[in-house]
Amino acid sequence: MTKLPFPANATYFSVAQVCELMGVCAKTVLRRIASGELPATKFGRDWRIARSDLRAYLAARGNQVAAHVL
Repeated sequence: MTKLPFPANATYFSVAQVCELMGVCAKTVLRRIASGELPATKFGRDWRIARSDLRAYLAARGNQVAAHVL
């Protein structure tokens, strides 16, 4: 079994965790957040992405494997 970049019971993910899961850089994730493509909430200075939003985002883009893991 593959080690996930986040705890199994996580409700929100950091940008770094999403980057590792999606295999992209932080700039890409932040660009998608800024464009509204990827829903996120700002907690202080950091962005957090809800598990349900990330699952929907990945499923809509055809990444069923990653969406299923979430």
